[in-house]
Amino acid sequence: MNFWFNGCKPCVEELDDLNTLNQQVKEQGGEVIGINTETLDGNPQGIETAKQLLAATGADYRNICFDSGSEADSFALGIMAFPTTYVFDRSGKVVGEPLLGGIDKEENLAALQKNIDAALAKDAAN
Repeated sequence: MNFWFNGCKPCVEELDDLNTLNQQVKEQGGEVIGINTETLDGNPQGIETAKQLLAATGADYRNICFDSGSEADSFALGIMAFPTTYVFDRSGKVVGEPLLGGIDKEENLAALQKNIDAALAKDAAN
């Protein structure tokens, strides 16, 4: 789950990389989901801008929005750096440490893949 916002240059720069990652993760039985924090409560302007950015980068993986005051909003309010990516297992538990920063850096992508592999191994064991 990748948290981003429209005005975050590193967030926007990694959208196409996240799209590629989503294709790989889908083959492993998972999915990348984006959450743009400027789309709370269905903010029409934030959603339109996010759609334009996603289209411009060719990113077609699922992006969702949620209501302020929800559990997801409370979770997002705790994020202090963008982009931030979390890996969740099928039971909804966070796997490993969140990735702060983009996956354009080799070490960040490797750390994220390690968390993905751990989540997949946990799922396989259950």
